[in-house]
Amino acid sequence: MFLKLTEKSTTMRVQLFTFTAVLALAASGCATVQYGGKDTEAKLQQLTPVPNKTSLYVCRESAAFFGAGNRTTAVVDGQPIGTLKPANFAHTVVAPGLHEIYVKRSPGGDSGILKVSSQPGEVVIVWVGMTGGGFGVLTVDQFSSKADAEQCVRSAAYAIPADS
Repeated sequence: MFLKLTEKSTTMRVQLFTFTAVLALAASGCATVQYGGKDTEAKLQQLTPVPNKTSLYVCRESAAFFGAGNRTTAVVDGQPIGTLKPANFAHTVVAPGLHEIYVKRSPGGDSGILKVSSQPGEVVIVWVGMTGGGFGVLTVDQFSSKADAEQCVRSAAYAIPADS
């Protein structure tokens, strides 16, 4: 009887340790998101075009369950522009033309690459999220409508690249 009680106790300790480790890992994924200033955020949420340039946003929608604890770094033309969690956006100004956008997930891997062609004075907003209602894969894509894209940015917080 004493041996069985000890085995149960050990099993419960291992389960508690595993649960605590997973919880700490999930929390650490969100810990390194850094935010830009509120004044800059408010200006960017106006979605004002930049003359002769492209104003490019990457907006991560809200997420539930899987993927909500993961942070993602938005990368444009090989340069990180912001570390995002759900309901965050990143922004950069680029020359008009063809651009490659993807996200790095931590923990996890890279999404596929989305190629976007832009014009001078254009505002481009790219979607980041989990497919399948939060149960699929992390991806970058075009929004289904301009109104959805603008709403994502206007209801999100402005994130900048996190320090490594």
